[in-house]
Parts: sequence; structure tokens; C-alpha cells
Amino acid sequence: MNPNGGKQEPTDPEDTVRMLELELMQQRASRQRAGAPYRGLYAASFIFLLVIILGALLAFYYFFYLGGLDQARARNNPPSPSATAASRSP
Repeated sequence: MNPNGGKQEPTDPEDTVRMLELELMQQRASRQRAGAPYRGLYAASFIFLLVIILGALLAFYYFFYLGGLDQARARNNPPSPSATAASRSP
């Protein structure tokens, strides 16, 4: 008799192995079902991270290779007339 008051343990070693395999398969199945809701979250976070990295690379390319930084500086600081050009008069 089982001292824990639970299931009866089979006396045959083959039955014991079968019961153990059954319990392990049930535990494995329950773990796989428990992790399933997070697969979508993992995929979404990976895609979000990929979009952020691609956006940073595109911004780097625009500002440093296409001259976007120079255009932004020119808009913020319009060229002022030089003092030498204004002082010359014929």
C-alpha cells in the first residue's frame, strides 16, 4: 500500500516504466502548452527590435552620407552677409 495515500504503484517493473513514461509525456505536454502564449510576444519583440535597428541605420545613412546634417545646419543658421562685401562700394 502507498503510504502517501495516492495512486497504487504497480508491482511489475514494466508497468512502472510505462507509468513513468506516461507521467513524463504529460509533464512535457503541459510545459509546451504553458509556453505557447509567449511565442507571439517573442516574435513581436524581435520584429520591434529589428524595426528600431533598421530605423537607426537609415537615420545614420541619411544624416552622414546624404548630407542631411549639413542641410539641417543650413536651415537653422542662415548665411549672414559678410562685412567685407557690405563695406565695398564704388
